Amino acid sequence: MGNNQVFFKSTPLYKEYLLLEAVEKNSNITQRELSRILNVAVSMINEYLDKEEKNGYITRNYKSSKDVEYIITDKGINRKKLLNVSYLKSAQALYNTAKSNIIDFLSHVSTSAKQLILYGAGEVAEILINTINDHPNLGIKVLAVIDDNPSKVGQMILKKPIISRERIVDYDTEGILISSYGEHQEIYNKLLNMNYDKNKIYHFFD
Repeated sequence: MGNNQVFFKSTPLYKEYLLLEAVEKNSNITQRELSRILNVAVSMINEYLDKEEKNGYITRNYKSSKDVEYIITDKGINRKKLLNVSYLKSAQALYNTAKSNIIDFLSHVSTSAKQLILYGAGEVAEILINTINDHPNLGIKVLAVIDDNPSKVGQMILKKPIISRERIVDYDTEGILISSYGEHQEIYNKLLNMNYDKNKIYHFFD
């Protein structure tokens, strides 16, 4: 449960988990460091600490008026484990929904095109290729991945060659699936300018 999970950062339970995790890792952590981890004002940290102490999840050891050691209790460790399991359950549910949506989309595409070229060699392409590999029943084969970045051309993405747009004619493809979000419309226009059949262009992002 890393701090880069932006979908969950704003929830109070996620902040509670982050606090308990930080205290468990470093009992000498400062309130300023905690404010950065929880992404809240330093003035709010005492409220979080007071709540956790009241619930018996942490104790405070005052070495001096300004030097405080925060110690997670056995109850606090169990609380952190519970929060972690709850997080994983929520994340799994989100993942299952997202994957189901992707499979439904690819199933629709497969009714008219099974030999595909993806356009956009980024994270979306990786997700699509992995999903296709995990579900051979879709009958889809990714022949290559187009990218307009010259530094990517000639490399591989999940064992698929990254090619330039001009090399589309080298492949016996039944369609091109745009796997880029930020440049979706620009890519679509480039394909139209090449006189590529718009009915064979598939849009993951509408």
